[in-house]
Amino acid sequence: MFKTAWQAIEKARNIVLVSHINPDCDTLGCCLALYDVLKRTDKNIYLFNATENLPRKLQFMPYFYEIRASLPAEFDTVVVCDCARFDRTGLDMDTVKKRSDTIINIDHHLTNSDFGDINLVISPNASACMVVYNMLKKNGVKLSPQAALSLYAGTIDDTGFFAYGTIDDITFSDMSELVKLGADPNLISKQLKQSVPLARFRLKQHAAKSVDLLRSGMVGLIFIWQEDLKRTGAKREDTEDIINLIRDLVSVEMAVMILEEEDGSFKVSLRSKNYLDVSKIALKFGGGGHFGAAGFESSMMHAEDIVKIVLNEFDKGIKEYGTQKQ
Repeated sequence: MFKTAWQAIEKARNIVLVSHINPDCDTLGCCLALYDVLKRTDKNIYLFNATENLPRKLQFMPYFYEIRASLPAEFDTVVVCDCARFDRTGLDMDTVKKRSDTIINIDHHLTNSDFGDINLVISPNASACMVVYNMLKKNGVKLSPQAALSLYAGTIDDTGFFAYGTIDDITFSDMSELVKLGADPNLISKQLKQSVPLARFRLKQHAAKSVDLLRSGMVGLIFIWQEDLKRTGAKREDTEDIINLIRDLVSVEMAVMILEEEDGSFKVSLRSKNYLDVSKIALKFGGGGHFGAAGFESSMMHAEDIVKIVLNEFDKGIKEYGTQKQ
């Protein structure tokens, strides 16, 4: 599949690189690295993201300011990175299919729906950036320091600086190669970890005071309302790390963050620590993700109803785990 995906990209003339809505470092890292590689050819390359305001903390990444929120007039190939479902792109599948010849789906999510004409989905894998890196490596593509930076940053951020995800000796070997190619670990760490806006810090303070511990402390729950964002001056992107603060509590097996969106819908983030597969819970709501990190959106339920159903699924998961142990 590494060969098949790359051959399709090589054949294409007008390529749109698509990252998911409310992008993280992994999805942008994939697209920005591919942009760096492909812009050196005679192809027409475009970066697309449907989100109006992109995360401020990722502005250090090469070509960040080349990203546009509208599609070009003509394109024949769409490369979607780090999206378990096509609707995570913010685009309409039928519209895209009418205008393009090929959709290439590059991802590492266990719950990927294989929506592409070509599906390069390697799960488990540390990041979608690692899938892109191995595709380029196995096809003999030389990487610039800029591309190496993007792929390194995407992986280190998606794994919480190697705290979770599929981490093995191959991951560290690949990351070592990216450093040799020019990725600067110190620079990337400072940008991702030591550039916290005051508003985000204040939001974390609020979150720390507002955590509810349920199921004898095994579930940590936090609501982030629009009013909380206004009060602290925080942006949506500033909620990104809060759920990991909850999971860090010693008793917590599952952390749940329910974020109220501007339109009144909810974004629900789920994290587990040891044995609970939260991707199964997310799938029941039409979402997806990984064993230990997943999420979904809901516009049809009240926040309290979401909590009841998630807790019920947690109880089932705990019971199933107990049965397996026996």
